[in-house]
Amino acid sequence: MRRSRVRETRGFTLVELMIVVGIIGIIAAFAIPQFQNFLKKAKMVEGETALTEIKRLEDHYFAENLQYSSNLGTIGYNPSPPLKYYSVAIQLNGAGPPPFLYQAIATANLGKGPALDAWVLTWYTDGTSNIQHGCIPTGVGAVQFGCTG
Repeated sequence: MRRSRVRETRGFTLVELMIVVGIIGIIAAFAIPQFQNFLKKAKMVEGETALTEIKRLEDHYFAENLQYSSNLGTIGYNPSPPLKYYSVAIQLNGAGPPPFLYQAIATANLGKGPALDAWVLTWYTDGTSNIQHGCIPTGVGAVQFGCTG
């Protein structure tokens, strides 16, 4: 008497595994760049927040001293925790157009190339101010607005 053995199949075939790997690869090709863009935008918040705090401190310093300062320590700027991505500088009394009383610039290299991400806070002589975003494409020189670093 012969018994027939029923062969049980368990697991996946090589073709099925290759299809799954291919699908995961396609999904990753779209997801990874989106995730990197999300991380860059999250880091950019640090620069904008730093300039907002500097504006508040410059306003307070002006109210007490009737002048602005180009020294971050003098106005009391000491972020806690320290800035991780951006460096900040202040320039007083710049030429126009229109002329400004002070300008604070936060720059960071958020990518792999030489381009720097830049946030610029400008306080104009007419009492208005704005914060603009741009980049320094070569890492050196003036900020160009409307580009991404």
